[in-house]
Amino acid sequence: MGLYTPPWRALCRLEHVCPSRVRIWRTRTVRRGGGTEQEGAPSVTDKDSTWLRGDNYRTRLWTSPGVRDKLSGYQTRALCCCTHRRQGASTDCGRVLQGTACGHVRVLRRSISDTSCSRTRPPWNVMFFGTDDFALECLKILDKSRKCSKTQEEVVGRLEVVSLPSLLPKGLPVANYASDKGIPFHEWPDIGACDHFDVGVVASFGRLLSEDLILKFPYGILNVHPSLLPRWRGPAPLIHTVLNGDETTGVTIMQIRPKRFDVGPIVMQEAFPVPPKCTSKELEAVLSKQGAEMLISVFKDLPERLRTVVEQPREGVTFAPKISAATSCIRWSEQTPEQIIRLERAIGFAMPLQAVWNGAPIKLLDFVEVPDFLITSDFPRFPGSIQYLSASQIIAVCCKRIQDHRTCNPEEEDPSSKQNSK
Repeated sequence: MGLYTPPWRALCRLEHVCPSRVRIWRTRTVRRGGGTEQEGAPSVTDKDSTWLRGDNYRTRLWTSPGVRDKLSGYQTRALCCCTHRRQGASTDCGRVLQGTACGHVRVLRRSISDTSCSRTRPPWNVMFFGTDDFALECLKILDKSRKCSKTQEEVVGRLEVVSLPSLLPKGLPVANYASDKGIPFHEWPDIGACDHFDVGVVASFGRLLSEDLILKFPYGILNVHPSLLPRWRGPAPLIHTVLNGDETTGVTIMQIRPKRFDVGPIVMQEAFPVPPKCTSKELEAVLSKQGAEMLISVFKDLPERLRTVVEQPREGVTFAPKISAATSCIRWSEQTPEQIIRLERAIGFAMPLQAVWNGAPIKLLDFVEVPDFLITSDFPRFPGSIQYLSASQIIAVCCKRIQDHRTCNPEEEDPSSKQNSK
């Protein structure tokens, strides 16, 4: 026999929500001068308030005009917002009741300190989450923005860093920079206290952030993502941009949402051309600087930027999963020379491409396309066939050939060349 919890329970404070019921404040209604007021709450008129009844308890909840903006991207509607007025501070969202598609109600709790609640302009107190070289550029510009001269506006006030633990001897770029510059550093999942921060920033972090953590920041958490979302959601957008031969890419600054990667509303987005024949590391260097500059632009007018966010379109969604060792294995009969060379540009910095030679795996390096005039007439024309070109000291390998978007016959296969070493 289980315990029974009434649908409406008298509580002194907002608590958790069960799947089919809501636990909220029980507020004692008192009458003053012919009207009704809720004890311990700001005075509101019946026109501006919403009444809920249950188990002989009367509860007054009052709406806030900014609730729908704060809940942008949650595919749900705001029911009401309980706000707290503090002396000298502007009204803000303290507790939010939110209806879900299945008819239940859940509670979003936001802890807002007096200081952060009243801050509406820079400098912002920022907690940064990142790991690699792409994230490092954002961290550098945030660090620089809190040391501006008197002629420049200070965009960042307090700055702390969260990074992942690393088993590499040289460590992670973000952690190393924070240590060198004396920036307070935390190792995930220990992030310390978040009460005095206004906003969080994520760049190449690779970990899902919980809803409770997101709501600790009055302005939420922003993500700097190197793609034109919703294209290439996931942990490896730069690799898949090069691998698929995209001619245009970009940077998206979006709001983090819990439970899924890269689905939040877009705060700012800019497109950039992909340099010809660039590697993913070269593209990373370009986009990291662009993303860092965009982040500072957002911070200069953060409240207004967050009021004008745009939901991601449902069309054009593609995913960029992590690469594995299997990705580096060449399939001569399935990949054209162009595809193999793009593969080398995309992942060559992390792992060399591999193939099988006389039953043993070998590593392939220094890929080039072989001009037709270097191929002799007796060259075998089936995928995987090999010829050594002594004049140029190149090992040429025949690959799949696609012409006019159709696969040609095996005798029309085209050779691609590589210098290889075991």
